[in-house]
Amino acid sequence: MPHFAPPPPLMADPAPFWRNSFVHRLMLATLINQMENRLLAENSATHTLEHWLHEHGLLGRADTLRAERERTAQRLCPPDLAAALDLPTSQGEQCLRYRKIRLVAHNRTYSEAENWFVPERLTKPMTEALEQTDTPFGRVVAPLRFTRQLIRRETLWSPLPSLWEMQHHIPPSPDSTEAENGEDAALDLPPHFFRHIALLRRDDGTPFSLVVETYTPQSFAFTPPTVASS
Repeated sequence: MPHFAPPPPLMADPAPFWRNSFVHRLMLATLINQMENRLLAENSATHTLEHWLHEHGLLGRADTLRAERERTAQRLCPPDLAAALDLPTSQGEQCLRYRKIRLVAHNRTYSEAENWFVPERLTKPMTEALEQTDTPFGRVVAPLRFTRQLIRRETLWSPLPSLWEMQHHIPPSPDSTEAENGEDAALDLPPHFFRHIALLRRDDGTPFSLVVETYTPQSFAFTPPTVASS
């Protein structure tokens, strides 16, 4: 299976709230795990992400995420993923449509998504909305009462080094700036944290879409709690 690598989000770097300290790294690792578990437990990634952002003060009560669609994006579905859609042998890739979007709000990109869907398994208004508007995919197909089956998850970055629990001292990031400035340095965050690849099914069990969702650090761009010194 090819490695999915959406382009870096079109956004400014997050404000340096998170520091290169063990406590901040541990906080961030816990939060990433919490957010990912919520996404894995729910069927609508858009709704789950919005709820997270509302909880953490990154979206106002009346704010919603907006999809920015790349109108000219084209990409063939990897064969092993296309097989999960149970496409007619005579049509194959010809019956698939492709959509690529970013979920954004207030000039921040929170996730990026690639999506292959079978228009014949959706209603005509749904297909038109997906091809002609920037409405998030989950909102368009919500009337299908779809379910989500995880195919693969990828950890793209971890705040803690591998086997950190076996080390007597947690080293700073190998990044030279952080290593030089120690725990007072801002934590250098990558463009992406993790990725989910999932199959969406209608309530009758028919698969109709494959999604590849990649999440950015912007969902954690809030000030962490102050840790009282002992």
